[in-house]
Amino acid sequence: MLGAATGITQPFSSTVREGRRPRPWMLAIAASASGLGLIAGCGSVPSSAASASQLKPAAAAAPAVAPAACASGTCWVAVSAATLWVKPGTAWPVDQPALSNPAHPGTWVKVMTLAQKQWLVGRLETQALYGTKVTVIGHWKNWTHVTVPSQPTNRDTRGYPGWVPTVQLTSTPPPAGATYVVVRSAAAWVRSSWTPAGVTGKKILLVAYDSRFTLVRATASYVEVALIGGQHAALPRSDVVVHTTGTSWGITRAKVVAEAKKFLGLAYLWAGTSGFGYDCSGFTYSAYHASGLTLSRDADQQAVHGTPVARDALQPGDLVFFRGSASGPITHVGMYVGGGNMIDAPNTNAVIRIEPVSGFGIYAGARRYLSG
Repeated sequence: MLGAATGITQPFSSTVREGRRPRPWMLAIAASASGLGLIAGCGSVPSSAASASQLKPAAAAAPAVAPAACASGTCWVAVSAATLWVKPGTAWPVDQPALSNPAHPGTWVKVMTLAQKQWLVGRLETQALYGTKVTVIGHWKNWTHVTVPSQPTNRDTRGYPGWVPTVQLTSTPPPAGATYVVVRSAAAWVRSSWTPAGVTGKKILLVAYDSRFTLVRATASYVEVALIGGQHAALPRSDVVVHTTGTSWGITRAKVVAEAKKFLGLAYLWAGTSGFGYDCSGFTYSAYHASGLTLSRDADQQAVHGTPVARDALQPGDLVFFRGSASGPITHVGMYVGGGNMIDAPNTNAVIRIEPVSGFGIYAGARRYLSG
């Protein structure tokens, strides 16, 4: 449906991306540094963990309505946002809203303490939205190991890897159709019924920005869509855009910047790729993906695709990159918005904000993905 970034050829690279999958020595440094009050961000390692009294292991919950079993091959995400973990079975009770079916990622982000959010750094991989296709590559108890083809990475040519509660997947594909809607609000309720005046009825599912549904009918006040399993439901027309496969998205740098600015003030979430919380590269990935262009999932790979841009030639919509040290890897990405400023998701203790490019770490260059 969307063209993926090219040149992803190195599966399972050992390069650390945005501090993802910290090595044991990195975690040891983090433990010794926790007393300094460091805050986990796109390029940092965990600074402090929640206490044992706050964190106890939890199993994935049973679904309210069991989806068709996902055993092998191709499956699809059956919840609003599935969170992919580095290892299965490492979640805690506070993470329960992110493990269940239905999932409640917005609630999860809101109830976590700062320490609990910091504990997630290096333990989460990414997120995948409702209806997203995944490839099954393994199982462990009630967890499934998958890759996400729509999130390109040099770690695996099949897509971004991670473990997800099996209960959040289904072998039933979303209804097919050439015309679909893309959610353009941070979050939107899918409801059970509608009238000429708009959506009504029961709240079925709170879906995130960039979620996609096959279109049945569009009016000025609502869109009727088909859900996994064939049920029809509706979303407010103001929360979506309608797109037909094979037609132009009309994407421009200015439009991508406008999309990004919708999330000013949204909380940071390590591995986040949904309107409930973003990490730095999940934010830039989603702003572009919702507008019709697929970037690599991680900052270090976003920094090698596109066209290099000199710092004095930056235009709004260009991506700007940073290192944690002069010779270190890319650890952060932001989107240039003009006037020497960028919009970015900085770290676990911050929200999406506009700040000077000159005020963030060691500048490591910029890339342009759109010509106009």
